[in-house]
Amino acid sequence: MRAPVLGLPVVGLVVLMAAGCGGTVPPRDGDELPVKIGAIISQTGVYAMLGDDMESAMRLYLDDHGGRLGGRPAELLVADDGGTAEQGRKEARRLIDAESVDVLTGLIASPVAVAVVEEAAGRTPVVVANAGSDDLDGSNVFRVSYTNHDHGHAAGRYAAEHYGRRGVVLMAPDYSAGVETLDGFTEGYGAEPLKRILTPHDRVADLRPYFEQIPPEAKLLYAFYAGGEAIAFTRAFKELGYDTRIDLLACMNLTDEDVLRAVGPDAEGITSVGMYSPALENIDNTAFAAKWRERTGRNPSAVAVQSWDAMRLIDAALSRGGDLGRALGEVGELDGPRGRFRLDATHNPVQNWYVRRYQNGVNRVIATIPP
Repeated sequence: MRAPVLGLPVVGLVVLMAAGCGGTVPPRDGDELPVKIGAIISQTGVYAMLGDDMESAMRLYLDDHGGRLGGRPAELLVADDGGTAEQGRKEARRLIDAESVDVLTGLIASPVAVAVVEEAAGRTPVVVANAGSDDLDGSNVFRVSYTNHDHGHAAGRYAAEHYGRRGVVLMAPDYSAGVETLDGFTEGYGAEPLKRILTPHDRVADLRPYFEQIPPEAKLLYAFYAGGEAIAFTRAFKELGYDTRIDLLACMNLTDEDVLRAVGPDAEGITSVGMYSPALENIDNTAFAAKWRERTGRNPSAVAVQSWDAMRLIDAALSRGGDLGRALGEVGELDGPRGRFRLDATHNPVQNWYVRRYQNGVNRVIATIPP
C-alpha cells in the first residue's frame, strides 16, 4: 500500500546543467582502459559503521555490473579518512597525484568532504555519496545524498503540518551538519524554536545534562545525530524516560539501519524524516534490497543506497564518454531504490522525502513529502 502524500507545495524539478572540466575520460577507442574510482571513506572513527555500508554498497554495485562502469573495467581504490578533514585532504592528494584516479567519491562527514573538494579544486570530479554540508558546491562537485538544509527543511515542513507550531526544541551536535540541519528545520517549520541545545561533537559521554535543558513546556523535540552519536542519543532518550515526556521527531540518521542494528527495540515507535526506507515499494528498491540482504543479511541503510547511487551516476556518466565532469552534469534524471531523482543546477538532488516510523524492525513509510 502506497503512503499518503502530504498536502505540501511542490517545487518544479530544475533541469540539470552541464558541469565544468576535469577528470577527462579516454575516448571510446580506449574503452578497455581501467577506470580508477577513489573512494574516501571513514573506516575508523565515529562514522566507521557508516563507512562499512558505503564500501559494501560500492563493491556490490561493481560486482553486480561485472566489475565494469560505462562498459570499461573499473577499480575501486579505498582510502580511510579517519573522520578528520586533515586526513581526508591528505588521501585526496595521494589518490589524485599518485594513483591518478578519474573521480573521487565517498565522503561521509561534511568537514572531510569540504577539505577533499578544496584539494580536488577542479582537477578531479567529486561525487559526494553522503556529506550534506551546505557549503559543498562547484562545477565539478556532484551530490547524490542531500544538503543538510533540505534534510532539516523537509522535517520542519512535516512538523508544522503534523504537530503544529506548539513549542519545539532542537538538539544536535555542535558542528556543521548538526547546525545546518537545525537551521533548515527552523526555516521549514516557520517559527522560532523554544530552545536549541548543542552538544560537543564526538566528545559527550553523558547526555543527561543536555536533556535536562529541555523546557518543561516543550511538546516536540527534533534531533539530529548520526553514527555512534545517534546510538548514544537513542539509548539515553529511552533510558532517561524522555520517550514518555515529549514527542520525538528524528533526522534520518538517528534511526537509520546502521544505528538500528545497535539500538534495536530502543528505537521502537520513533518517527523520522529521510530520503530512503528499505520498505519503499518500487522495482529498483526491491532488487537492490534483495541483493543487499543476500550480501549482508540485513536491511540496507540510506548510506548504502546513496553509495550505490553514486556508483550508478558515475556509471551513467562514463557511458556518455568524453570529459567526465561534463558527462556527470549531463546524466539528468536517475531511477533508483529511493525513487526517481535528478540533480539541479547546483548539482544537488531534487527528490522525495519520506516520513518513516520504526515498527517491528522496519522503518515503515507513513507519508511522502514532495520536493
